[in-house]
Amino acid sequence: MIKNSKNKALELASNALGWTDQAIRQFTSHESLPKPIECKPGCHYCCFNQPVVTPPEALLTGHHIEQTFTDQEKQGLIHRIKNVVEVTNGKTPDEIAMIRYELPCIFLKHGMCMVYKVRPAVCRTCTSIDAAHCKDVFESRNHMARLRCYHHIRDIFQRVQKDLVNRCREMGCQSDLLFMAEAIRDYFKSPKPIEAWLRGKRIFDGFAKSPTSALC
Repeated sequence: MIKNSKNKALELASNALGWTDQAIRQFTSHESLPKPIECKPGCHYCCFNQPVVTPPEALLTGHHIEQTFTDQEKQGLIHRIKNVVEVTNGKTPDEIAMIRYELPCIFLKHGMCMVYKVRPAVCRTCTSIDAAHCKDVFESRNHMARLRCYHHIRDIFQRVQKDLVNRCREMGCQSDLLFMAEAIRDYFKSPKPIEAWLRGKRIFDGFAKSPTSALC
């Protein structure tokens, strides 16, 4: 029973992310779109950011790390989490946004995402129609600038995030929006985080008051 419940908790996030991908594909398949999405492997300017995620997404990511990361990769991850938490501790979301260019995502390695398969909705929907502009924004360190993207895709993100939060509340489980680094730290502090979350326990200490990871 516990195992089945655990799988259902993971499917809550994976199904939402699958729907996200499907919605993006459906939108970008329209021949009437003026410009194609220019995102491609190795283009990682938007990954200098601290993603905001829902508890189910954090649980799915943590489970993926447990199942696929080597011991060496886990140790490296712990070190990066510690660095991010030390730098962001006590800062407001706006202050964190101002220094995002100094804070690569904890999963960014050699320009690629280590958890790409289970990356959260905020990352899947951070798309650009102008890669050169992304580079210019990054190199200028202009934290007020926004990427050039289709706002319909960002609307997909808002819907998915809202639906996941509502599902958490309906289940009587923690529903706070979380900074990814802190969420993964807390995941590994709990012996059985998924089971504890399903029982209504608060396993994530930190929470994000504002989605600073919205770049579009």
